[in-house]
Amino acid sequence: MAFIAIEGMRFFAFHGVHEEERRIGAEYLVDVYVHIDISKAAKEDDVEKTVNYETIYRICQREMKEPRKLLETVVLAIVERMKRQFDKMISLRVCVRKLNPPLGGQVASVFVQEEISFLAECPRCKRPFINYSPDDCWQRVPNLHPATKETLLRQFGNRCLCENCLKFYAG
Repeated sequence: MAFIAIEGMRFFAFHGVHEEERRIGAEYLVDVYVHIDISKAAKEDDVEKTVNYETIYRICQREMKEPRKLLETVVLAIVERMKRQFDKMISLRVCVRKLNPPLGGQVASVFVQEEISFLAECPRCKRPFINYSPDDCWQRVPNLHPATKETLLRQFGNRCLCENCLKFYAG
């Protein structure tokens, strides 16, 4: 397991609660850290089996271009886009830092950081697996019979099962 990071991405963007902030803009720094198994990518020397730095940069660039009131919204947008782009992340940390915020005094920066672990343990087989969306784990298997789903919900509650266990029940 390794961390792939891209730090200090600098953007000029138009985020802020006050209209003036969204009109004038400010400097921002964005850091992204991805915890991922790099063994296949390293062994095969294949960028398609890892998290590409350029793609991370493009994701952040795109989300920073969209004016928003809250840094929290920007961070969450980057997280959601990362989840859609990369399917093997064990954890993810995104930090968006606003430089020299207009707070009426000298402040170097303010930041919002989200850190999420996607590693879960299957309640049936006890194996670890990556689960990006614990709220809709049953949606991953559309052919799961409603009676089976009801039984699984009674047995395991809202805890998600791994792909192998879901496939076992889906038939």
